[in-house]
Amino acid sequence: MWSNPVTLFGVNERLDRTQEIPTEPVRFTPPKPRKPDFQPGKATVPPKRIDSTMSFEPTLPPGRIVTQGQLKRPAKPLRERLRLLRSGGRWTATGAIVLLVCWGLWASDSGGDLATEGLMLVLIFLVSLGLFAISRLAGGVILEKIFSRTRRSAVLSHMAIGLFLSIVGIKLLTQVSWVITAVGYLRGVR
Repeated sequence: MWSNPVTLFGVNERLDRTQEIPTEPVRFTPPKPRKPDFQPGKATVPPKRIDSTMSFEPTLPPGRIVTQGQLKRPAKPLRERLRLLRSGGRWTATGAIVLLVCWGLWASDSGGDLATEGLMLVLIFLVSLGLFAISRLAGGVILEKIFSRTRRSAVLSHMAIGLFLSIVGIKLLTQVSWVITAVGYLRGVR
């Protein structure tokens, strides 16, 4: 079978495995002599090349900085920022309801001028608004600037403000005379 000529691509060839393969002698080249400053285990560092296309002359006006990559995150649209700001707002609303109920009980019991008591309520809400702004600013600095994370909501800020408003409301409630009497009666003090 192997001794028969076979036609491959129109050429007669013998598929005989016993054909001799021409061989060439292997040439041995001796290694180059080592340099006198050669030390095993230390790599030679080629000198720095200066790119001929690189220009050291400033081409930008003073104060302009050229950098590579993205420096700031793209600004979110106003609609999305407001949506993120509203998330968690139920905590603040709950604290405000607690404060309004406690303030109403305190204002009716104190018998003072309603204008000064109303001014006190407005001041409490202004302080809570300032605390909310400070907590959002601190969250922005800590999360976005230091940890390079994105804020997905304002839940923690709303929780802090809700807790603040509830504590202020309960503090006002502790100044109502009939509440003090009722708590004392429940404790068995009187």
